[in-house]
Amino acid sequence: MSIVGIIAEFNPMHSGHKYLIEKAKELTGCDTALCIMSGNFTQAGNVAIKDKFIRANIAIEHGFDIVIELPTIYATSSAEYFSKGAIEILNSLPIDYICFGSETGDPDVLYLIAQKLVKNNELIWETITEALKSGISFAQAREYAISKILSKEEIEISTKSNNILAIEYLKNLIKLNSKIKPIAIKRDETAISATSIRNSIKEKSNIKEIEKSILSPNIILDSPVVNDNTFNFIKYAVLSLNKEKIKDIAEVTEGLENKIYDELNNSLSYEEFIKAIKSKRYQLSKIKRILNNILLNITKDEFIKLQNSNKYYARVLAINPNRKKEILSFITKNSSILVITSINDKIIKNLDELSQSSLLLDIKSSNIYSIFSNNTINKDYTNKI
Repeated sequence: MSIVGIIAEFNPMHSGHKYLIEKAKELTGCDTALCIMSGNFTQAGNVAIKDKFIRANIAIEHGFDIVIELPTIYATSSAEYFSKGAIEILNSLPIDYICFGSETGDPDVLYLIAQKLVKNNELIWETITEALKSGISFAQAREYAISKILSKEEIEISTKSNNILAIEYLKNLIKLNSKIKPIAIKRDETAISATSIRNSIKEKSNIKEIEKSILSPNIILDSPVVNDNTFNFIKYAVLSLNKEKIKDIAEVTEGLENKIYDELNNSLSYEEFIKAIKSKRYQLSKIKRILNNILLNITKDEFIKLQNSNKYYARVLAINPNRKKEILSFITKNSSILVITSINDKIIKNLDELSQSSLLLDIKSSNIYSIFSNNTINKDYTNKI
């Protein structure tokens, strides 16, 4: 069995993703496609438009053979940690190739950039730390630091949205000295982006147009969940925690807890709230991730403990029913981490402490999400693959 891995959120899955998986199989010749997919909360701080089980099964319907959940602690983090978690899991599984979309489609250029960034990592962080003292955002500080390492052309390449994650994937492969072969696939420029699709759904505009790009549109467009659905629950979480406890939440820095708490009084919607908190130092994606961290009560201590634990598991969300036995047998025998196909109290109890904490966070995230989607709780226990 030869396996190609793809990291995605499928929020929602669309024609660009379909192109990626078809191209990945064509270029690698692999007979099996595995996806590492975010759960119910995503890297840019958005809530998933449909729950992780629905999105995983849509992925199976459209070309994937197995979908594994990226644990919440990584799925809701910055690009750096999102990539670290996903690549570490892939590297622990019998994966031959990883394919990812990029604006360039040139893996050699991306790999060279990644090598430079890994080699100069210490210098970059020293420069970022110093630059942040001037009051600029982390993104601006990082851009300034990278300008000391990369050429203008390389900087332009490295700041494209798809290339950012592609380079992070490559950096982690280099650090691990991984045997997984990376392949960059130039993104389909004709495809409508997931962001545009979500905006249209939220605004209830251009539905006929986006319907053509969405895979399984009848499912996705049936009572989709958007960030606005979370606002009342975020308000409750903020008020329940108070300023001092918000200060302890992951990614909250330099008095931001005061801004969050105070602006709650002046905001009537999710959009008003995040725009009121935003400043030149804090991008919207960071603000949205912080609000999700408040909602999920992910503290700085928990974040650091789980991010640095290097404890991983492969939680299977969905699998090709025609190849279930074959795929599970091969992956289980050839993986260095635990492959979880179902959840019960015994399985949780038998995990080491850090893996247990991570999995319980995944379950909690699903249960909180079920409130927004008006669904039953504990689907992690009842879902059958």
